[in-house]
Amino acid sequence: MTKKQIIISISTLFITLNSYALSPNAAAGKGVYAVCNTCHNTANNPALGPPMWGVQRLYKKNTASDQEFITRMADFVKTPTQDKAVHKQALSQLGLMPAMPMPQQTLINISTYILEEKFPPPCDHWKMAAEKAEKSGDLDHAEKDRKQLKRFCN
Repeated sequence: MTKKQIIISISTLFITLNSYALSPNAAAGKGVYAVCNTCHNTANNPALGPPMWGVQRLYKKNTASDQEFITRMADFVKTPTQDKAVHKQALSQLGLMPAMPMPQQTLINISTYILEEKFPPPCDHWKMAAEKAEKSGDLDHAEKDRKQLKRFCN
């Protein structure tokens, strides 16, 4: 390998690693995200909250900018209401989450982390949810979860 190729390889690696770096707010939010993961943990059986992978996708789909994502999520978490809820399916199945009375900057940091993190697909959650839905006779929901498993986990 030539010196030029080594420099290009190192530069490419640096750019790649840097592209996954979290912003300062997100890094601060990652430090307190464990509070959220108590309920949004994909291993919870039964589920206490929807997997963050899906929450993130719905917020991204239903907001026009990163700033709107952060603002809406922080506002919802501080004072959840049915009108503010983005994840209607989770709302109908799990109910409204409790308010998280945290300082506004902490909520902004956590929301920024949720925006920027690359959450893995919740394969274990879908597997459990499909089994539960099938046992309860909700075949449409079971099929939806199986499709997600096939699409993202196989």
